[in-house]
Amino acid sequence: MFQRSLGRLVVILQWQFVIALIVMTAALALREWSAYAEARRIVTLAHADRTLFDGIVGIRAEVGVSGVALLSSDDPSDILAASARRVNDFTAAALAALARSRPDGGVRLADAIAEAQRVVDTRWSLLADAMAPPLSHRDVRPTEPWRFAMFDLSGRIVDASNSIGNALRMLDPPVAELLQVRTAAATIREHFGRPCSDLRQNVQESRPLSLAQHAEWREHVGAYTSRWQDLEELLRRPAAPERLRADLQEAQAATAAAQARMDAIIHGLDGSGQPAMAAADWSGLCVAAYGTIIRLGHDALDLAVDHARTRQGQALAMLAVMAAVAVTVTMAGAFAIWAVQRRLIRPLRALVVAIERLSRQDLQTAVPATGFADELGAMAGALERLRASSLETQRLQGELARLREAEFAQANQLSRAKSAFLATMSHEVRTPLHGILGMAQLLEDSPLSPAQRRWLAAISSSGTMLLALLNDVLDFSKIEAGRMELERIDFNPAELLRTITASMAPQATGKGVACRLAIDDLPPRLVGDPAKLGQVLMNLIGNAIKFTERGEVVVTARAWIEPATGKTASLEVQVRDTGIGIAPEAMPHLFDAFAQSDSSITRRFGGTGLGLAIVQRIVAAMSGSITADSAPGQGSVFTLRVPLAMAEAPLSVREAEDTLPEALPCLSVLLAEDNEVNAAVSSAMLEQMGHGVTLARDGLAAAALAETTDFDVIMTDLSMPGLDGLGLCRRIRAMAHPTRRDVPVIALTADVSPGRMQDCLTVGMTAFLAKPFRRDELRRVLGEAIGIFSLAPADAAQASPTPRRVLAERARDLGAERAGRIVALFLATAPDLQAALSRHAATGALPPLREAAHQLKGAAAQVGLAELQDLAEAVQRAAESGSITATRAAVVAVIAIMPTALADLQTAWDEAAAGDQACRA
Repeated sequence: MFQRSLGRLVVILQWQFVIALIVMTAALALREWSAYAEARRIVTLAHADRTLFDGIVGIRAEVGVSGVALLSSDDPSDILAASARRVNDFTAAALAALARSRPDGGVRLADAIAEAQRVVDTRWSLLADAMAPPLSHRDVRPTEPWRFAMFDLSGRIVDASNSIGNALRMLDPPVAELLQVRTAAATIREHFGRPCSDLRQNVQESRPLSLAQHAEWREHVGAYTSRWQDLEELLRRPAAPERLRADLQEAQAATAAAQARMDAIIHGLDGSGQPAMAAADWSGLCVAAYGTIIRLGHDALDLAVDHARTRQGQALAMLAVMAAVAVTVTMAGAFAIWAVQRRLIRPLRALVVAIERLSRQDLQTAVPATGFADELGAMAGALERLRASSLETQRLQGELARLREAEFAQANQLSRAKSAFLATMSHEVRTPLHGILGMAQLLEDSPLSPAQRRWLAAISSSGTMLLALLNDVLDFSKIEAGRMELERIDFNPAELLRTITASMAPQATGKGVACRLAIDDLPPRLVGDPAKLGQVLMNLIGNAIKFTERGEVVVTARAWIEPATGKTASLEVQVRDTGIGIAPEAMPHLFDAFAQSDSSITRRFGGTGLGLAIVQRIVAAMSGSITADSAPGQGSVFTLRVPLAMAEAPLSVREAEDTLPEALPCLSVLLAEDNEVNAAVSSAMLEQMGHGVTLARDGLAAAALAETTDFDVIMTDLSMPGLDGLGLCRRIRAMAHPTRRDVPVIALTADVSPGRMQDCLTVGMTAFLAKPFRRDELRRVLGEAIGIFSLAPADAAQASPTPRRVLAERARDLGAERAGRIVALFLATAPDLQAALSRHAATGALPPLREAAHQLKGAAAQVGLAELQDLAEAVQRAAESGSITATRAAVVAVIAIMPTALADLQTAWDEAAAGDQACRA
């Protein structure tokens, strides 16, 4: 494609460059869009995490608010109701944040939060029961299940916050560090706040801590102290925000002060039963530290959100830049393509069109100018000048053409005169010449005086010479016109040489010249055109005799058989004389038409000079060669070499018996066959093998016999009147009698197509045998059918059947006498089948015509008449198609070949019988 269009190559390369730029820009834009989407995701997750953090802190704070209200307010119902609403709001906000952020396992986390909220809702009644007694007798310990449910609810929200935190850590490392601060703040809040809630009852009753409570209290203190140390280590990094460092110092100071007061109060519990510190004061002490811890977490989350928003803005800006670049690249590419189209492609195409017009000699349209003073413009100008000069040349050529037309008209007139002359010679000269020669032959038988016989001999000799000259001219004309056709028939080369030499011998003897033939081991039969080969040999031998005054003419022949295949032979014939010879200067023109070595030859010996020209062209048509070797006064040697195919040797009826499998047991065979020839062949083979044969002429008769008689094997033709072979097999397989139902059924068919074979197997046939078949094939299939031999596919690569081969096989399998009866039966029935075809074709009765064609096809196959078999099959197919026109045309072809087929069959049988007798002798 590129080799034919430079413009297309330029456009494609330009498009590839533009598309590559667009793809690269689109890839960068896609990357920025991905970064923008990721930044949006980070913002969404950071907002969700802050909401969850607020929910965690708020729910745990409400635990303290509710506890303080129970221990310090006479009627805390309003406070508790407001606290419950805030808890519900925190839960709803957490669920909404999960729905927006869609973290991994978000549905599971939301279900867990909702379930924890449901448990909290069921346990608010414990608070109502706890506030029923007077303030001085209230005990918050029965509300522990509610408090644990609140802690579980906050824990479920913590799980959701951790899931979102994990997602943020994977998306952005800086956000991950800020989330560590948030997580640490929440953990510190948890460990600092749990003792405030757990020890509130001990403080209100001034009850000293148990060992377990004291250990748990110190464990919480140690846990949040360790987390403070982790935060100090994290925020010592140079990149840590100063805001978080300040929050850390403030929160550490607040928790240290609150923890010191809490330690003093807890160590001062004396078991008096009086409050060591008012509930509101105790809660305020804890809340004072909560604020700084929570502010640290909030500030960390605020920084995370700010970072995510900054990244989102940067990604959006880059996305806008990439979009602008993509638009710019696209517009620049479109402009470049437009410019190339205008300055290069369109002018190039216009020049191509102009050049094509000039190549077609269309000079009337001017070459369009490109409008630009560049290389293409210069090319257009040069083409326009070429067009103008070509117009002038065309005008001059027109004048020359008119002069040539007059010369051509004169030449055509001479050619027509030549054709008329040859036609006149062929008809007007040949016809009276044959009359002269015929009357001369009649006069030879009448009583004549010696003088009259001399005159008659002169007439015959002159007439024969004139006829030979005329034939040479006409033969040469036919060869020059390409109307010579070669035949391919069997012939005996030695016999051909003997016949020609014998026919030319009287001419040589009359001149006192010896004519000898020497044959060196020629093949008995070759395939070629013996008539044309004989014409060549007669010309060469006749020339040798004509140009030899004394001495001899020797014809030698030999052949070489191709050793590789043995199917072709090279026949060499050499004609040597002791005549006048040929001058060296005449040798190059020896095979030219109307040429002889010199004019004296024509005056002395006569002739047209066409003989060797005709010989050379016939030999060339045979793919052969002819050479000459001569010298004046030393005679001439003409050597002819022709490649010919080896013919099949006549087959003897007595051929070597094939090696067959072991003998079969004697079988009872039902043969269903409506064709007499096929039935005779099959019955003879079976009987010769020792089997009993019951013959049924149609399918219905065979079905009746199969229902009442036990047969070992049933062999059936597929095409029979009444009930065909497939229907017969179906009926047999449907019988109630188990033995008769399972009898082996063998199909006899000339149609071995895969579809036909599958039909046989489908209806339950055991095997099939292609017609025509040999005895060893029949024995193999019988053995396979009854289970003696293993099943094996028949050899598909068989030689094409010929009457001699098939008849030899029949004689070998059946004996010469039975084979002769089969030939006689075919010769007797074939004319009747031909008459039936003609009769049904005339009346248009296609079903009986198809049946007659089927019978003729099978019978022809049995005797090896392959061409007649094919034509009969064509009649059968045409009848099956329903076309009466095609059927009648096919019948005409059968009728035309029938006489030749019958004659060939008789000849083949005579040769086979003769060969058999020779073998016996």
